[in-house]
Amino acid sequence: MAYVLQASQFAEGLQSYTALLLESIRQITLVSPFNIPDARTALELNQITTFSDAGFDQYLTELYSLDLDYASLTVAERTVLNVIREYLQPPPSFNCCGVDVPSLLNFGAKFWDRVGSATFEHEARVSLTDVVTCDVFNIELTFTPLLGAPALTVNPVTANSLGCISGESVYSYLWVDFVADPTGFSYDVDFDFKDSTGASIVIVTDSFTL
Repeated sequence: MAYVLQASQFAEGLQSYTALLLESIRQITLVSPFNIPDARTALELNQITTFSDAGFDQYLTELYSLDLDYASLTVAERTVLNVIREYLQPPPSFNCCGVDVPSLLNFGAKFWDRVGSATFEHEARVSLTDVVTCDVFNIELTFTPLLGAPALTVNPVTANSLGCISGESVYSYLWVDFVADPTGFSYDVDFDFKDSTGASIVIVTDSFTL
């Protein structure tokens, strides 16, 4: 498991720049626990001056824009990309969607640890196949702890669109906080798919063990 580039990054004329970005993101991932101020300090170490805020933000944007195989990422690498996204707050790319109502057959959810978090933070990420209706604007997630599972600090939470990633419409919330370590505990989660007016399209329930 590692930063694995999609084929698009190997296009002729792009490879040398891609190689520089790939090695750069590998290097800043060594900052542990990863956060933006420490990553910037590491980048500017022993330099004659500091980078401008705009220049540093552009650097992070280029790293975040690498076309990566998200299925190959380690938890630490996901944390790096999520922390960069939280800092940059980039606009979503276009959605890849269709007309079908969301169901257990056409969407999935994952809950990824934030490495080094003192409050047991997780990213909630919901991926919809490209047949799901374009009317889905955001998704409200309501958690029901099962069998002594730790409660959430905020519940429900709303996952917003990241756009089309690897052929799926992806929605994400940073960060789901728990009052104690939820690892190994189970939750029922109601997924309330809402349109741009806030009206519910459908509510689907599924169960997860973190």
